[in-house]
Amino acid sequence: MKSLLTAETIKELHRNGQTAVEVAPQRTIITPEARDVAKKLGLKIVDVPINSVPEKDSMSLAGSRPDSLQAIKKAVREKLPAAHQNSSLLDQLIEKALKELQHQDTEGPSCEREKAPNGVVLVRGASVKPGKFDGAGGKPIGLTDVIGSADNSSIAAGYMQWDNCSFPWTLNYDEIDVVLEGELHITCGNKTHIGKPGDVFFIPKGAAIEFGSPGKVRFVYVTYPADWSAQ
Repeated sequence: MKSLLTAETIKELHRNGQTAVEVAPQRTIITPEARDVAKKLGLKIVDVPINSVPEKDSMSLAGSRPDSLQAIKKAVREKLPAAHQNSSLLDQLIEKALKELQHQDTEGPSCEREKAPNGVVLVRGASVKPGKFDGAGGKPIGLTDVIGSADNSSIAAGYMQWDNCSFPWTLNYDEIDVVLEGELHITCGNKTHIGKPGDVFFIPKGAAIEFGSPGKVRFVYVTYPADWSAQ
């Protein structure tokens, strides 16, 4: 049974003095709001291998279980106008959304993967479907992590893509970008560096830059440490 990590759980952990929470990604559904609140409060969400966290402990760390619908419904109702708080349709929509979320989470990454018994992982790049990156101020930036701490890796890798877009970013981790398609523009101060297919960027921790492209761009990123989004 999967557990649900919500923004309210993060706030409660922070009030109790915790600075980190360990979760097994295969057993935990983490809401986008929970990640945002954790980042603002400085509470790290640490992914750990599924075998290192007993199932009952994973649930207790993450907080509310998905089958505890009453608590979830109450939390949702508190954010709605009074006229909608007792709607039976609301109950149905919440249950439907949870089922869909659980189904998506159990499917794993949106790409084809092969894993050998010794831990070697092969990701089929052509199968990777772009997810949504929420850190670019609402701009249509696609991002999909394909390798991370769930693979017992100290580094992470994934794909990014967008079309004629730019956004500022300050890195709290080291990153390498390998351009696959189009042009990747990285602006540092008054100078813009242009990478084309086959080119490689290294961006050190602490660098304040602007990512951009005049058209469609797609590239692979490799970051250290693996939990780059929590840094």
